[in-house]
Amino acid sequence: MKLLVSDTSPYARKCRILIQELSLMDCVSELDAHPFQDGQDLLKANPLGRVPCLIKDDGQALTESPLIASFLNDMSETPLKTDWDDRRLEALGTGLLDLAVGRRIEMVRDEAIYSDYWIERRERGILRALDQLETEFASISAIEAMGPLTIAVGLGYLDFRFPDSNWRDGRDNLRKLFEAWSSRDSYMSTEPPKGA
Repeated sequence: MKLLVSDTSPYARKCRILIQELSLMDCVSELDAHPFQDGQDLLKANPLGRVPCLIKDDGQALTESPLIASFLNDMSETPLKTDWDDRRLEALGTGLLDLAVGRRIEMVRDEAIYSDYWIERRERGILRALDQLETEFASISAIEAMGPLTIAVGLGYLDFRFPDSNWRDGRDNLRKLFEAWSSRDSYMSTEPPKGA
């Protein structure tokens, strides 16, 4: 199988980490496909023009990181924990990613068409999500699950694109979650390139 990725996509990073965590490296190869370049391989596999996109051996393509992650997890002999509570956390983590990526896209547009409204609205959503997740993780001890992985990737994306976000301030539960994931080989080996 082939996973179309971009080194800077947090959605692709989640799947790349999962492949390593589930020991599926022999089953899935990574191909670079920058979504803003509209490459033919990516658009043929995914008309949405987004990464990640998993092309199965039979040619069928799976799009969107939660679906791909679920498929990969089902393939594994040692899957990560997943239940409805974890799926709820995964959805919150995906929402955090959506807000952070949306904020980033807005901020790299031409300054003449900036929308302070959308930047600020996404920032407020990010802060609300962080506060909610901080509360959620007060009672969660198991981090090897889809929800915590997605959230750790989101926190890493905030560090990557918004290093002055100070998301750690007053959020010890999230800081501990992040430290637990960011010390893993799979997390470190998928760091986005510096200066990208």
